[in-house]
Amino acid sequence: MAPVGVTLAKLKFVLVILKLTTLWTMVLSLLIYGWVFGWPFAVGFILLLFVHEMGHYLAARHLGIPVSLPVFLPFLGAVINLRGRPEDVYREAQMAYGGPLAGILASFLVYLGGWVEGSQFLLLLAQVGFMLNLFNLVPVYPLDGGRIAGAISVWFWFVGIPLATYLLWIWRSPILIIVLLLSLVQVGRAWKDRHSEYYRLPLGMRLQVAGAYFGLILLAGWGLALATTPGPIG
Repeated sequence: MAPVGVTLAKLKFVLVILKLTTLWTMVLSLLIYGWVFGWPFAVGFILLLFVHEMGHYLAARHLGIPVSLPVFLPFLGAVINLRGRPEDVYREAQMAYGGPLAGILASFLVYLGGWVEGSQFLLLLAQVGFMLNLFNLVPVYPLDGGRIAGAISVWFWFVGIPLATYLLWIWRSPILIIVLLLSLVQVGRAWKDRHSEYYRLPLGMRLQVAGAYFGLILLAGWGLALATTPGPIG
């Protein structure tokens, strides 16, 4: 019985560490963002990131995909780590939808709060939320859009890479350099595997994925337009 007790104790310790990892990385990010951008923005931004990642987490758990709790990376956002590959690219796309969908809905709630209260701060935070989720829908790995793109068509990745390059030229962001480098590596691997069962989907399912994908883009774009345009909701 003693070895069993020791094993259970170790498992509980691992679970505690995982939860603490989410907590301390969140606190670290909060401190850094608070120091750079101010505490109100830091709190709001961290919460929007958390909702986005929990959208992925809950979708993955619903699909039976083993994942970690969110880990926050200052100035890089937050991530959940896959502990097993989804059964196919369709389930991977479903998991990828979870984050932007939750994040966009949360941004709408922030926008509504800003509109009702007449708060420019909340409207600005909503803009950031919509932009964050739109950026994540760019069809390149490791962004959500890249995971969804594989379920639409593997050729869609070759639209995402020039788009991300264009955004890099406009924004000159180090994050985009990392995204592009990771994307080139991942797309190279996935391209070699494109004829496998993992990427084989009926046309109807591909169209379903595409409809949901472009629907999310339109929803986030509409939200961003609302948040950046003064006046009543229309």
